[in-house]
Amino acid sequence: MNSGLYAALSGNLAAMRRLDVISNNLANANTAGFKKDRIAFESLLALRAGEAPEKAGLVQANDIYFTDYSAGPLKQTGNTLDLAIEGDGFFAVNTPQGTAYTRQGNFERNAAGRLVTKEGYEVLGSGGPITINGSRVEVSARGEVMVDGVQVATLQVVDFPKPYAFQKTGSSQFVPSDPGATAQPVRTVSVKQGFLEESNVSVVQEMVQMIEANRYFEACQRVVKSYDDAAGKAANDIGRI
Repeated sequence: MNSGLYAALSGNLAAMRRLDVISNNLANANTAGFKKDRIAFESLLALRAGEAPEKAGLVQANDIYFTDYSAGPLKQTGNTLDLAIEGDGFFAVNTPQGTAYTRQGNFERNAAGRLVTKEGYEVLGSGGPITINGSRVEVSARGEVMVDGVQVATLQVVDFPKPYAFQKTGSSQFVPSDPGATAQPVRTVSVKQGFLEESNVSVVQEMVQMIEANRYFEACQRVVKSYDDAAGKAANDIGRI
């Protein structure tokens, strides 16, 4: 295959993958605690054995996916069970696959009185799942959970070494890529009751990047068409001869 045509087709595929990432970010722009994803491309030259670099073969691109873990803005909701972490750290939650970590703090109380996520996963305290049996719930900046004036638990707020090496298990939940990674308690935790951390997605920035990706896709498509037209013209000319 012509290397120029291959490069243009690779560009089309790269633009499509970038649009998928941007679309997912936009779909979760209003998801509390969501961390936007990014995709970068690393261009490579596939050298044929014994050839000089200036005679390199097909151009290829490796996709590099990564997540931006920067904090989103805090929004005051006034809801008693809405909690946000100011600074570093993650809430620990109990999922069917094991412990996961999240910044999404729109919690609720289930029928058994357990503090759970929107998916129904138990929020973990230093001693395990947190049970709330009472009417007045207060959470201190240190994560101490008080029910009717009595402390019943302390939220398990933990962190990992940076840069984070996580895998997403949901829109706002993460697990360490290394199963042996150990979570460490956050020493200076600051929990804000009645607040939620919003998504760190900027809709304006994502829309700009979507326009750029669309234009790049269209440019690559025009290149592919020009090669196709040239090939068709050559075939017709040869046919006439």
